[in-house]
Amino acid sequence: MKATNPYGVEVAKLTSVGDTGSKPIYGQPTVEEIHRLTFTKLRDIRIHTQELRNRFARLLNRGSSLE
Repeated sequence: MKATNPYGVEVAKLTSVGDTGSKPIYGQPTVEEIHRLTFTKLRDIRIHTQELRNRFARLLNRGSSLE
């Protein structure tokens, strides 16, 4: 079974540390990075939800007798 990541958050992050030579170090994202990604995703979801609500309201109003 393959695990999917629906939020598009990259789990491992490449960080560069000068004293390790050319070998990359993989680590967990910082709290700030997770906060930034989560905040951005939630904002995008809220905007998309509002757009869907507006579209649905227009569709309902199109068939109403008030127009």
